[in-house]
Amino acid sequence: MTSRTGPTAERPSLPAIGRAAAESAARPASDGVGALAWYGLAVLLTANFYGLVVRQMLNLIAPGLQSSFGFSDLQLGTLQGLGMAVFACIASYPMGWLADRYGRRLLLTIGVGIWALSTVLYAFQDSFGGLFAGTVGIAIGEAGLIPIIYAMIPDLFPEHRRNTANLIFYGGSLFGAGIGMALGGAILEWLAASPGSLPDWLAGVDTWRIAMVTIALPGPILLLLVATMPLARRAAPVHAAAQTGNADKAQGFFPYAQAHWRTLVCVCGSIFAMAVAMTSALIWFPVALPRAFGIDPATVGVGLGTAVTAATLIGAFLPGIALKFRRRGGLTPIKATSFFLWLTPLPALFLPFVTSPFQAYTVAALQGAMGVAGSALMPGIFQDLAPSALRARVMTLLGIANALALAASPLAVGMISSLMAGPRGMLYSIAIVSIPSLVAAAVLMSLAQRPYAATVRTVRSRFPGEEV
Repeated sequence: MTSRTGPTAERPSLPAIGRAAAESAARPASDGVGALAWYGLAVLLTANFYGLVVRQMLNLIAPGLQSSFGFSDLQLGTLQGLGMAVFACIASYPMGWLADRYGRRLLLTIGVGIWALSTVLYAFQDSFGGLFAGTVGIAIGEAGLIPIIYAMIPDLFPEHRRNTANLIFYGGSLFGAGIGMALGGAILEWLAASPGSLPDWLAGVDTWRIAMVTIALPGPILLLLVATMPLARRAAPVHAAAQTGNADKAQGFFPYAQAHWRTLVCVCGSIFAMAVAMTSALIWFPVALPRAFGIDPATVGVGLGTAVTAATLIGAFLPGIALKFRRRGGLTPIKATSFFLWLTPLPALFLPFVTSPFQAYTVAALQGAMGVAGSALMPGIFQDLAPSALRARVMTLLGIANALALAASPLAVGMISSLMAGPRGMLYSIAIVSIPSLVAAAVLMSLAQRPYAATVRTVRSRFPGEEV
């Protein structure tokens, strides 16, 4: 992710975090970045991590919900996917619009409060409708999270530091997904193994209910941290005050989207297809592996979380290695993304044939590593697609594509699984959904290369002084 492009500019990758940090330390203290800015970034990372833990816990407690309420796979898919996607899709653009203009810290604070409250209320629901409403409440807190945070980073850091801050946040988000899964699994595992250590008044309470209340406990502290975090107020929020009038008069979001619809359709379509495949594994593995191999869901959480973390470690370094060939072979970020997306379906082909949980985790890790390597360059690609005054709104398209995938993927897997008998039916369903989706993601990203280049040229010529 970078805030600068040029004919010879090289896209930094996650391995550049260390180098960028070293360069940051070498700069004079007069650059205006102090401890408060880094503290603010740490708070943003913590807020994002909290959201990831809540999201992963919803995936891990799926078997517990089926045990408590007897939900079918289709009902569970509706709850896990549609509930999270409904508000996210509706609210993403308005939240991005607000992120370009007003109260980013206030909106993020409200979002954290809604997360915590909805998570607590979720634990006390006794019907499908109540659980669905609680899931929508959690989605409300997450709507617009990434656009808001990417809009707040320029309020904390001057231009020459934003690249470092963006990379740190993106890398932290990747690791947070795996750590959140492992942490959620560890909590469930501890609750299942230590029932006698709980107070008497919790005896007989479903483990998934206790887990949801447990992860909501840090909510008030995080809310206070976000509400009081410093903002340097550098150059009005994403230059909104100075540029919005000129940029929007010259080209508002909807005229921009109409002019560059081919680029947006191909890139967003690729992201949607990739998210469908990845969501299939993350949501349904905690259900599929206990059925196929008779293991405990909490064990799956720890194993799958470890696999996701390993995938992140591998995938985080691959883009930097690939882009070393850029100057010699003309490998652009979008070409590198396309290359990794073409590799992603290969491990998934082995999923129907795994004979142990370890083999399933290995497939997940390899598939995830290729997916992470391709996705690592996506934020920078999106930043290049629009002037800074439209950037938060364009970034909401990333959230909308992921939200739609979150709605479609669980439903598709649940419907197919309902038609397939046997303990391995869920594994087959995941493969049936994910493999074609991964191929579609690679095809669309390949088709996006020419219109994407045209869009970037147009943006640069239309706003010659603009940093995209």
